[in-house]
Amino acid sequence: MRQKLGLKTLKISIRNSDCRVLEFLHRKKIDAEFKKVRISENYSTHLLRMSRPVQKAQFNDLPGSYMLLPSNYLWVTTESCSACKVFSQLPVIIESISYSEPIGIITKIIVPGRLFQKKLIEKLEEKGLDVEVLSVHDYVAYELTHRQLEVLNVILKSGYLDLRRNASIKDVAFLLGVDTSTVSRIFRAAVRKILLKTLD
Repeated sequence: MRQKLGLKTLKISIRNSDCRVLEFLHRKKIDAEFKKVRISENYSTHLLRMSRPVQKAQFNDLPGSYMLLPSNYLWVTTESCSACKVFSQLPVIIESISYSEPIGIITKIIVPGRLFQKKLIEKLEEKGLDVEVLSVHDYVAYELTHRQLEVLNVILKSGYLDLRRNASIKDVAFLLGVDTSTVSRIFRAAVRKILLKTLD
């Protein structure tokens, strides 16, 4: 079903974002990483992790409401930016949002086909946003198969990945009832998918 729908993972950059949270971080020279964003048409909630502790007084003029949390986490709800408003109006799923100089806001999005991909870019550009498509991949290319999940689960539980390795690849193969070359092949394929999804 997913392949028929033509699910795509789309990575785009927005160079001139009007995100209020990002503008605040720049103005205050606060280095922070976007962890999660819950998007809606009117207000969006951002979970960020700051690179260092920041005094509460620094946040007095932060637009919207916020909470300072342990381990330098910051929870902010503020008026949605132009991009978030567009995202909330289309059938898309936001996988991740990050920021990088000088590229700007980088967003990974799942779209149900090229038609919605085209419509998304058009809507963002209509808002006056400078958008660049960085990459497009088939979503299913990143999905782990049942067998790959099974192998990863056994490898993890067996201690093969422990700092002091408590199992060999032969032990893993024995537990799975297959030969070592099969385990190695499935393991490499699974790790490749994870790395592609994480690093792309």
